[in-house]
Amino acid sequence: MIKKIEKKAKMALARLIALFLDKRRISPGDLAKMKIERLLIIRQHNQMGDMLLAVPAFRGIRGRFPGARISIVAAPINTDVMLNNPFIDEVLTYAKKDNNRIPFRLIRFILSLRKRRFDAVIVLNTVSFSITSMLLAAVSGAGVRIGSTSSPFGHDLSSVFYNLELPLPSEAELETMHESSHNLYPLSAIGVREEDLTSLLVPSHGDEIAAESLIGAAFHDDPRFIVVHPGAGKKQNVWPPERFAALSRLLYDEYSLRTVLVRGPVDLEAADLFLKYAGDIPLVLACPSVGLLGSLMKRTVLTLCNDTGIMHIAGAVGGRCIAVFGPTDPQRWKPRGEGVVAVRAEDKNIESVGIEDVVDRARSILLDLSVNQVDL
Repeated sequence: MIKKIEKKAKMALARLIALFLDKRRISPGDLAKMKIERLLIIRQHNQMGDMLLAVPAFRGIRGRFPGARISIVAAPINTDVMLNNPFIDEVLTYAKKDNNRIPFRLIRFILSLRKRRFDAVIVLNTVSFSITSMLLAAVSGAGVRIGSTSSPFGHDLSSVFYNLELPLPSEAELETMHESSHNLYPLSAIGVREEDLTSLLVPSHGDEIAAESLIGAAFHDDPRFIVVHPGAGKKQNVWPPERFAALSRLLYDEYSLRTVLVRGPVDLEAADLFLKYAGDIPLVLACPSVGLLGSLMKRTVLTLCNDTGIMHIAGAVGGRCIAVFGPTDPQRWKPRGEGVVAVRAEDKNIESVGIEDVVDRARSILLDLSVNQVDL
């Protein structure tokens, strides 16, 4: 009920602000003639995986506007995800809850956007339409506002707010489209082209040092380990934690691989169940930073997880990972690249995935490492 009221209030505010907007329309050809020196991207959704799947779009935008200084508006959870990214010059954190609670913070954030005098703003929406992002684009002061159409989401606000409205794929096209291609689809209308669909996360030098120190302190005698994250934000995406525990024990018995257990704020139940059945776990990391986690995944033999943000971090740092999928289609949502392997049952029920299904994939990866003389 509260969300419905909030949405109606945003719609009403949007209609009011629309009365005062410059409604001139431009074409992609008009944009091509403009000199874009300061560009803002707004992607303030709070899903880590979605942000990493959008990295190919940022790579394409950098290629399209090579001389521009590119800033991005991101939610707090994704600020560290975008730091050090070579396609982004500046990360601006939009703390939605804090800004709603303390209006002065919102005003200060808007003023910080306007003082940068952006030549253009691109709102990157695909699976949903964010009225908040659209409003931020409107108050940013950018000379040109660009964003995806809102028609598939039941209203025409995009045609009022954006000087240049971008298309979205049809449902039929989306059925066979990877989500990174989905992010690139509307941008193709303004000349953004990108073939590389891999994600990228760049841990800081401090994160790399911290990871080395952590590994040395925990596994000084034999620094070979796996990372296990048995939780997920959605219940239907959680493989039974006792199966992760059984897999962890098996990999220790067969390959002497110790386990680093990672848990976030929503993973307490899954982590507790894992610990109950796993036996001796030398290291438990509670809510580690994205950079530290990425640094560990670069060094681990293998990451075992569900279809969640951890999988996307592993893929973005080039780590080896097995992700157990449930109802979500890995052809659309699994990170591109050979490092991440998806395991999914035919009935799309995550509990139908057996331990042996995952064990077989793990053994295959470890055998390949052995054949290629990679130090296990």
